[in-house]
Amino acid sequence: MVEFNPRDKSRTSAGKTRAMVRKHTAPPGRSDDGSLRWQWLTIQLLESPAFTTLSANACRAFFRIIIEHTAHAALENGKLVVTHPQFVSYGVTGEYVADALDELAYKGLVKVRRGRAGSGVAHPNRFTLTFVGDHEGAPATDEWKQCTADRCRKWSETDRKLAADKRGRVGRKKKTPLRNPEIPPLRDPEIRRAS
Repeated sequence: MVEFNPRDKSRTSAGKTRAMVRKHTAPPGRSDDGSLRWQWLTIQLLESPAFTTLSANACRAFFRIIIEHTAHAALENGKLVVTHPQFVSYGVTGEYVADALDELAYKGLVKVRRGRAGSGVAHPNRFTLTFVGDHEGAPATDEWKQCTADRCRKWSETDRKLAADKRGRVGRKKKTPLRNPEIPPLRDPEIRRAS
């Protein structure tokens, strides 16, 4: 066993250096209101095929959901609500929000419980991050670990189109044209110019 000698400058400076490194690289604590303001992302997650193959919109959507998770002190996972305007204001392209959520669900990073609208009441989508435990105390499911490089490649080639087609069919009414295309409009454009 090595004894500590306070006069040994090499040990003291190394100890101070280590303490300074720990001080400046430690995770942040809780904020003044007691809420958690940070989230661990493991190297295993960040280097996984599920994460490294994310599109730009899916990556932004993923981090927006993490922001919502940390805003609730990491206690509401499974009941997280992020609205379409929140995704758009964070940088997700408006028309690709649904595609980004489909990609996150396909790659196992997020579970999406789809909401619905009807009777004048909107029920929003609810999100669960799979790499942390949920609000009921269940452990992380880590579904993203099952997403292989081949499966990620399959998403970008074919499954994205299938998901978009499925989403387009479910719960959407077929739009009818406003007028019969065989009946000409009341006023002809040539008549407008003449008057």
